[in-house]
Amino acid sequence: MRRRSPGSRLSLTREKILQESARVFNRRGYHGTTLDDIARALGVTKAALYYYVKSKEELLYQCHQASLDIAIEGIRRAIAKASTADEQLRIALAYYIEGMTDQLTGTVVLLEEGALSPRRHRRVIERRDGYERMLRTLIEEGIAAGVFVPCDPKLVGFAILGAMNWIPKWYTPTGRCSAKEIAEAFAAYLVRGLQRDPSTEAPDG
Repeated sequence: MRRRSPGSRLSLTREKILQESARVFNRRGYHGTTLDDIARALGVTKAALYYYVKSKEELLYQCHQASLDIAIEGIRRAIAKASTADEQLRIALAYYIEGMTDQLTGTVVLLEEGALSPRRHRRVIERRDGYERMLRTLIEEGIAAGVFVPCDPKLVGFAILGAMNWIPKWYTPTGRCSAKEIAEAFAAYLVRGLQRDPSTEAPDG
């Protein structure tokens, strides 16, 4: 392998690599993306990129794990900060959406077939399923408490995830709304659709 120039790596961080990788994967698809494409988006050589990652698959795996880290942390923070299911769900969704839109930190919309090795694919699916169960639990608790209308928590959970996970397809950092504004608006809208007595006031940030 060629010797790499230290100067070519000075501006690279894990966050920046995952951010640009996610953008390229979302735009071109995993199978339509090469490491050259990602290096070009980062403004470095492929040799410099190889200093941080061994393969395109490793990049995709790290992107999915970073996304799930944000999602699960949102649930934990919501439970710690709020006592009602609707407020917990709003906080959790807003945290995840802002994490996706603020820096697009590794968020890849689609896990394409054959993109990851069976072992890595299984790990991503297990964590993703765990997050979906956490969301369903919040919805179930809201229904039981009379805060949410009766519904199928699994189907509603899928609908919420579908709405959130489409955001990286259209979001642009140069748009008129900030990441925080988008997160709060989406979270409030999604939760309001479940509430038995929807609030007419916008939630505090």
